[in-house]
Amino acid sequence: NLLAEKRGVHDVFNVVGAGSATAAAFVPGSLQWRARNVVLGSVLGAAICFPLGWIHLKLVEKANEGNMAAKSSGEIGEAKSGLGAAIDRLEENLNK
Repeated sequence: NLLAEKRGVHDVFNVVGAGSATAAAFVPGSLQWRARNVVLGSVLGAAICFPLGWIHLKLVEKANEGNMAAKSSGEIGEAKSGLGAAIDRLEENLNK
Protein backbone atom coordinates (compact mmCIF):
# COMPACT_ATOMS: atom_id res chain seq x y z
CA ASN A 1 0.00 0.00 0.00
CA LEU A 2 2.89 2.34 0.71
CA LEU A 3 4.30 1.80 -2.77
CA ALA A 4 0.89 2.32 -4.37
CA GLU A 5 0.45 5.56 -2.46
CA LYS A 6 3.93 6.86 -3.27
CA ARG A 7 3.80 5.87 -6.94
CA GLY A 8 0.20 6.94 -7.42
CA VAL A 9 -0.72 3.77 -9.31
CA HIS A 10 -1.90 0.32 -8.22
CA ASP A 11 -0.24 -2.34 -10.33
CA VAL A 12 1.65 -5.60 -10.12
CA PHE A 13 4.99 -3.88 -9.51
CA ASN A 14 3.82 -2.73 -6.07
CA VAL A 15 3.29 -6.37 -5.11
CA VAL A 16 6.67 -7.34 -6.56
CA GLY A 17 8.41 -4.54 -4.64
CA ALA A 18 6.74 -5.50 -1.37
CA GLY A 19 7.56 -9.18 -1.87
CA SER A 20 11.15 -8.42 -2.74
CA ALA A 21 11.62 -6.21 0.31
CA THR A 22 10.06 -8.83 2.58
CA ALA A 23 12.15 -11.66 1.16
CA ALA A 24 15.33 -9.58 1.43
CA ALA A 25 14.58 -8.59 5.02
CA PHE A 26 13.89 -12.10 6.31
CA VAL A 27 16.67 -14.10 4.65
CA PRO A 28 18.77 -15.31 7.62
CA GLY A 29 22.53 -15.04 7.97
CA SER A 30 25.39 -12.87 9.14
CA LEU A 31 25.84 -9.30 7.94
CA GLN A 32 28.01 -10.42 4.99
CA TRP A 33 25.59 -13.19 4.06
CA ARG A 34 22.65 -10.85 4.54
CA ALA A 35 24.17 -8.33 2.10
CA ARG A 36 24.58 -11.09 -0.50
CA ASN A 37 21.17 -12.53 0.27
CA VAL A 38 19.43 -9.17 -0.18
CA VAL A 39 19.91 -9.56 -3.93
CA LEU A 40 18.89 -13.21 -3.88
CA GLY A 41 15.87 -12.41 -1.70
CA SER A 42 14.83 -9.62 -4.04
CA VAL A 43 15.03 -11.89 -7.09
CA LEU A 44 13.14 -14.72 -5.40
CA GLY A 45 10.57 -12.33 -3.95
CA ALA A 46 9.96 -10.80 -7.36
CA ALA A 47 9.74 -14.22 -9.03
CA ILE A 48 7.12 -15.41 -6.55
CA CYS A 49 5.17 -12.17 -6.18
CA PHE A 50 4.90 -11.18 -9.85
CA PRO A 51 2.40 -13.94 -10.73
CA LEU A 52 0.51 -13.35 -7.49
CA GLY A 53 0.32 -9.62 -8.15
CA TRP A 54 -0.86 -10.20 -11.71
CA ILE A 55 -3.61 -12.56 -10.53
CA HIS A 56 -4.66 -10.05 -7.86
CA LEU A 57 -4.81 -7.24 -10.42
CA LYS A 58 -6.94 -9.32 -12.79
CA LEU A 59 -9.34 -10.28 -9.98
CA VAL A 60 -9.73 -6.62 -9.01
CA GLU A 61 -10.44 -5.72 -12.64
CA LYS A 62 -13.06 -8.49 -12.87
CA ALA A 63 -14.66 -7.32 -9.64
CA ASN A 64 -14.81 -3.74 -10.90
CA GLU A 65 -16.30 -4.95 -14.20
CA GLY A 66 -19.16 -6.58 -12.31
CA ASN A 67 -19.79 -3.49 -10.22
CA MET A 68 -19.93 -1.26 -13.30
CA ALA A 69 -22.28 -3.68 -15.09
CA ALA A 70 -24.60 -3.79 -12.07
CA LYS A 71 -24.68 0.01 -11.82
CA SER A 72 -25.29 0.50 -15.54
CA SER A 73 -28.09 -2.06 -15.74
CA GLY A 74 -29.82 -0.52 -12.73
CA GLU A 75 -30.09 -3.76 -10.80
CA ILE A 76 -32.18 -3.45 -7.69
CA GLY A 77 -31.70 -5.95 -4.95
CA GLU A 78 -28.90 -7.28 -2.84
CA ALA A 79 -25.67 -5.34 -3.27
CA LYS A 80 -22.61 -7.55 -3.62
CA SER A 81 -19.03 -6.76 -2.91
CA GLY A 82 -16.57 -6.72 -5.77
CA LEU A 83 -15.22 -10.08 -4.72
CA GLY A 84 -18.70 -11.60 -4.52
CA ALA A 85 -19.52 -10.34 -8.00
CA ALA A 86 -16.23 -11.73 -9.35
CA ILE A 87 -16.91 -15.13 -7.80
CA ASP A 88 -20.42 -15.18 -9.29
CA ARG A 89 -19.04 -14.38 -12.76
CA LEU A 90 -16.40 -17.07 -12.39
CA GLU A 91 -19.06 -19.62 -11.42
CA GLU A 92 -21.18 -18.60 -14.43
CA ASN A 93 -18.19 -19.01 -16.75
CA LEU A 94 -17.38 -22.45 -15.31
CA ASN A 95 -20.99 -23.61 -15.68
CA LYS A 96 -21.07 -22.73 -19.41
